[in-house]
Amino acid sequence: MVYRFQCRRCSFTVWSTRRDAIADAAGSHILSHYRERVTKQDFRIRWSCPHCERSGQHHDGDAGVERFERHLFEHVESSVESGVHVADDIDRTGGVLVRAPRGSTGLDNARVHFLSPGGVVLFVTTAPAERIRLLDDALQEWPTRTIILTTKPDPLGDISDLDLSAASLEVVRLDSRLGLSEVGETISRVVGEYEDVGGKIVAEFDILPELVEKFDLQTVFKFLHVLDTRLTRADALSHYHVDPRTQSQSTINVLGQAFDLSIVADDRRFVAGE
Repeated sequence: MVYRFQCRRCSFTVWSTRRDAIADAAGSHILSHYRERVTKQDFRIRWSCPHCERSGQHHDGDAGVERFERHLFEHVESSVESGVHVADDIDRTGGVLVRAPRGSTGLDNARVHFLSPGGVVLFVTTAPAERIRLLDDALQEWPTRTIILTTKPDPLGDISDLDLSAASLEVVRLDSRLGLSEVGETISRVVGEYEDVGGKIVAEFDILPELVEKFDLQTVFKFLHVLDTRLTRADALSHYHVDPRTQSQSTINVLGQAFDLSIVADDRRFVAGE
């Protein structure tokens, strides 16, 4: 079960499988709209609600702010939705930029969330064994078809211990010397083979940092725009990863313009609009 809260005053949205994580994030965010309602007098923190006649005062400043956050959330708690998917915000079709550290629980949570509705799953990755292990561990059953595009030699060599008898798996080796146009043409060809066979196509693209390092930002942006257009034409849902620890905020801001949605993922929740 995934819950969602959307702010009524701005684009902030938070999703989580835990209601307490929704409450924490939503309360903290709503407080940012009403900072002027928190004042300090003598050694006490005072707050007054903009929606009702409630107010409070506390000697412990942190406790006072936390109580105000909880109170603000009480006013919007009924608007929290359940049984949703992040991709509902883009009609389940289009591209999502996922900002999370590589190797983090938050990134793996995002992977599972976005891959779960896929009948046909396409990975463009330098770590095919890790992606296959995640599918095997996290999904109740394998997708109808799984395709991996990778430059890694012997891409399945690290998963000899797995039973893949239930997996319909195809591996396409990419030459690391290929330009972006050739990579895009290969992805387009693979998508073309499966867009009419039934089942939702979900694509994961985890080599975005490598592309930014290898090519200039404008070239990468144009590539992403063309690729997203092709995937959207196939009614596909795609997600792309960027690590905020290794990419500048300005680069992430430029890349984000190529996508329909951008989220921050951690081990408790996904957040958009901050």
